[in-house]
Amino acid sequence: MTRHIDPQAFIDALLPVVDQCARATLIFFGQVADIGKAADQTLISDHAQEASTAFTVLDAAVQDILLGAVLQHFPQVRVIAEEKTPLKRRFVGNDSPYTVILDPIDGTYHFKRGDAPYHITIGLAKGGEMIAAIVARPSEGKFYTAIKDRGAYLRVGKHRPRRLRLPKKPRSNAAFISSKARQHQALARPEFDPREKPIGAALVMTQLAEGEICAYLTRQMEIYDAGPPALIAEEAGACCYVAENRRPIYTQRRKFAYWVAAANDEIATRLFAIIRQVRRNNRT
Repeated sequence: MTRHIDPQAFIDALLPVVDQCARATLIFFGQVADIGKAADQTLISDHAQEASTAFTVLDAAVQDILLGAVLQHFPQVRVIAEEKTPLKRRFVGNDSPYTVILDPIDGTYHFKRGDAPYHITIGLAKGGEMIAAIVARPSEGKFYTAIKDRGAYLRVGKHRPRRLRLPKKPRSNAAFISSKARQHQALARPEFDPREKPIGAALVMTQLAEGEICAYLTRQMEIYDAGPPALIAEEAGACCYVAENRRPIYTQRRKFAYWVAAANDEIATRLFAIIRQVRRNNRT
């Protein structure tokens, strides 16, 4: 029988480990040399992908550090994670309503270049619903936490956490519409100020939670990218959808064909109207 996991106990167990990983990864922020295709032109297909960049090694190391803490405290859970690592295999075969979802370094493009924030994300889902989340933005000393129905909080450095609450009327009309959804940008311009950089699901959804943007539209969203930061955004007052009137379910590794996050449901409705128009245009 699966032991009950208190979401606060999950936060308390993992937050110090995320903090340690955040400080350790800062050593390599913007200091990673490409050791793959650019260095060895003989690498092709899968071999090139496996050795494409040095930060894949760091990705795996951070993932297994986090999974080591999960294994110690919550060994019965299932795991959805980006990297194929030894500790990830320890959870194979677990039959539990609880799933740990993590992305050890979200925003590897910017991590390598050191030109924009990256994030470490981990969360806990129960029955496909996110119930706890931790998102770290190491370059700014920011730590976001959320528990389902108990709010989202931001701690900066050693300051006390403050609760994130979106205003009824968004302070900005900025919208992140990714390069994967570039067809939608022109239709969005009459109402929104669309942008597609800097990239990173955790970056964009924490910006949404802080009210810096009002909308997010992308395609082919990975579940491990979406889960933890989505709870941060939702507990701040935003809404996340994968289709009209359909919220994401976090039960297995997959890609969501569309991902819509918005400061309120009115904005989400406008984004789905844009998606419908793009589909009609593509059929003609």
